[in-house]
Amino acid sequence: MIGPHHAPPGAYYDDPAEKLDRPANEQLSPYTIAGHGMTRIKEWATRGKAKQRALRHDLVTLSMCPQMLPCKHPSAAWCAREHGVSRQWASRLQQEFAREFGDHIQFRGQRFLSQANAIQ
Repeated sequence: MIGPHHAPPGAYYDDPAEKLDRPANEQLSPYTIAGHGMTRIKEWATRGKAKQRALRHDLVTLSMCPQMLPCKHPSAAWCAREHGVSRQWASRLQQEFAREFGDHIQFRGQRFLSQANAIQ
């Protein structure tokens, strides 16, 4: 809703931002948590220049659902070849992704979530 530009003091204005503060005992829905996680992953994947963003997107896909990549045996080396970068660089980016999100995401082939979450 667009409010009036010059409202008199004390005028009624329905501000939706006032309703964003939720009580402390209210829990977030799983959809909200998942949406926040996907936003963080997307932000990680869109860092850098265009060439690096494409590589980062493929590395996210490799980590989360490698069957979506167009090859029989996807790996960081395959992503590196596809994007014309060194295997070490692709491997470093994949490790960075795993370090940043590994405690919150169950990667394919990973038996259990990180032990850090089990201790907490």
